[in-house]
Amino acid sequence: MTSPPAPALDRDGLARVLAEEGDRLYALALRVTRDPDLAAEAVQEAFAKALESLNTFRGESRPGTWLYRIVYTKSIDLLRRAQREEPLSEDEGSADERALDVPAWSRPPDEILSGAEARAALEQAVNQLTPVQRAIVELVEMDGHSSEEAGRILGLAPGTVRVYLHRARLRLRALLAAHAEGGHA
Repeated sequence: MTSPPAPALDRDGLARVLAEEGDRLYALALRVTRDPDLAAEAVQEAFAKALESLNTFRGESRPGTWLYRIVYTKSIDLLRRAQREEPLSEDEGSADERALDVPAWSRPPDEILSGAEARAALEQAVNQLTPVQRAIVELVEMDGHSSEEAGRILGLAPGTVRVYLHRARLRLRALLAAHAEGGHA
């Protein structure tokens, strides 16, 4: 059974999507850019781009997915323009290799980190990921998107999303373990 074709997206529909997804779109942009001003600018530019491109929406994905993709692209564009990040290469073998050598925690994480401290440690660790990894963690772990939907948003194959997510989890594990042991990775 095939699903019916998606209705055409108009300005009102786009405004509804922005109202429903706005906080998550901003969170994605903030996770990628790590700058509140750049994140706000990315969402604004994405919405303007979406308004200009309404006639190109083919209904092959949900309007929210389409808008996430535009926000992600704008966030990366702004990062590149501002040159605030290192090149967006994913050559991070050394970080992954270090993550594999992380010793097991002697106590459960919830005993080591609690409440606000845990959130701060996690936020600091996530901020040390690459922009692509941060975006994937935001979409999959925080917003609950599937690998397939995250891949559509980011323009990546679902398998690639899973690889980046795995690498991000390894890196987060290493960073949080170092925090729990009192060191810094």
